[in-house]
Amino acid sequence: MSREKIIVVSDNDSLCRFLFRFLSEHGFDVFCSPADHSAVIRPIRAHAPTLIMVDMTTSAMAGIDLCTEIRRFSDSPILLVCAGSEEALTISGLSAGGDDYICTPLNRELLLAQVQALIRRYKGAFPVNQRHLLHFPGLEIDLSSQSVTSHGQETVLSAKEFQLLVLLAKHPNRIFHIESLYDLIWSDSKLGDLRTVMVHIYNLRQKIEVNPSEPFYIHTVRGAGYKFNGKAAQ
Repeated sequence: MSREKIIVVSDNDSLCRFLFRFLSEHGFDVFCSPADHSAVIRPIRAHAPTLIMVDMTTSAMAGIDLCTEIRRFSDSPILLVCAGSEEALTISGLSAGGDDYICTPLNRELLLAQVQALIRRYKGAFPVNQRHLLHFPGLEIDLSSQSVTSHGQETVLSAKEFQLLVLLAKHPNRIFHIESLYDLIWSDSKLGDLRTVMVHIYNLRQKIEVNPSEPFYIHTVRGAGYKFNGKAAQ
């Protein structure tokens, strides 16, 4: 029987050692990753964990940013490890994508119970054969392999096109302003050319829509931005 995988995201070596030892003793495969945007993406995609633990005790703001980043490509539950005195930042972490939190100093029994409960809910909500898939009529998005199948044909997307599609598809009917899409997808870029978003939307439609001039999936909201068609998600 395969063991559930947990990734611990932290720069605190003592916390990583404790969680690795404690969770391993209780039957989990545990992997540790530095709390760095570029470093954390690869192990999450490689291991497809059933739980991600994000340390917010060293830098709560960094933890919030990491939650936002992880939520762009993973639906795995996120358990925040927080300092008990930082209630407002804990709430921000939950708003950014965290599913639950536990405060330091860690109570071992409570920690194990929360880990097991989050994994149990996750596995119940997402059967193993659908856990990393987004299904829509004529469109399937595989978050693990970063692949897209449109109307039975595999469609090759660039990294930014894929990120843009996933962001929209995970939030059907939510209107994203062009500025917001640019900030979320091109956050590291200094160019600031909003036409980049429009070009990528155009390219996406050419690749996934049956009729790009009358798109079914990605709608333009005049004067506001773009949204993923809620009817496609029903």
